[in-house]
Amino acid sequence: MIKRIAISGAPGTGKTSLIEGLSMHGYKCHAEVSREIIAEQFKIGGDITPWKDLDAFSELVIDERIKQFKQAKEEIEFFDRTIIDSFAYLLKDALPITNKWDGLAKEYRYSKTAFITPPWESIYKSDSERMEDFETATSIHEFMIKAYELYDYEIVLIPKVSVSERIKFILKHIEYARFT
Repeated sequence: MIKRIAISGAPGTGKTSLIEGLSMHGYKCHAEVSREIIAEQFKIGGDITPWKDLDAFSELVIDERIKQFKQAKEEIEFFDRTIIDSFAYLLKDALPITNKWDGLAKEYRYSKTAFITPPWESIYKSDSERMEDFETATSIHEFMIKAYELYDYEIVLIPKVSVSERIKFILKHIEYARFT
């Protein structure tokens, strides 16, 4: 059985560094797709961004995350965000989760434990694709937890420690779960 492990959290909480570290340890990892879509939209002058058209953006992101989900073949694979992350942004903006998206989230289930990186002001940086300030990122964190709970995932908060310590924490938790 393939374990699809979600690494989630608000913007700027160290998810990508964690995914890159896991990849350097030989694990198959799937990159965040949102930043790629935003960068492409900026390049072409498009409007499919979370700030201009969240529904269309969510549709693109969810489609890409489903492609990643279907590509999983290894015993353990890590994902920098999942379908559920898109729902956190919808919940934050009081937008509905469509029946189609709800069905996709139920069909494409990741492993029952979702690892969440909490807001961490000392590592937070905004950039051209991450326009939220730290206060907004903290708010998104709360909606991220709500979204994962809404879909019955068990949430494990990753401690605010070095990337190598975060990796050890996740791998220890996965190993423990394997034998319980």
